[in-house]
Amino acid sequence: MAGRRSSFDPKNSIMSLKSNKPIIFTTELYWTGAKVGVVGSSSLKSFSVSTPPEFGGPEGEWSPEHLFLSSITSCFMSTYLSFVNKMKIENTGFECSATGQVEIVEGKYKFTYIHIYPKAFVGNEDDVEKARIAMEKTKKYCLISNSVNAEIVQHPEVAIAKHHTLINSAA
Repeated sequence: MAGRRSSFDPKNSIMSLKSNKPIIFTTELYWTGAKVGVVGSSSLKSFSVSTPPEFGGPEGEWSPEHLFLSSITSCFMSTYLSFVNKMKIENTGFECSATGQVEIVEGKYKFTYIHIYPKAFVGNEDDVEKARIAMEKTKKYCLISNSVNAEIVQHPEVAIAKHHTLINSAA
């Protein structure tokens, strides 16, 4: 990008609230037996959740701990995509994984560290730096991350790829 000037101004690309009015989200859970329940909302598909195997729950079900980490990664994606749109980045893909460490602190279990590994794929060299800036802004403005008291460590990557392929087709 040497010699080229970009019209993009990172200082003018922040998340703006449309109003200070509170936004309410609602979920419901119904216990189905043993250590399993069903979570849903009136406008969303329901799914099973359970106590994780580490605490005596069954294998193969989503646990609150996995949902917690998924909330962080999916919010990170949504926030990043908002910046991609505002910054006019040629986005060709995005993936993000997370690892959380749970410890006993002052007699209670809590997440103490969460490492997130976002990887953005852009279509050209000019967008690499803009994508890095978008990642930094995402770290600052991600609603869920801002609501967590565990330390969140970000390990961002940006790569050039014309077409991104899903790494896990279960989605």
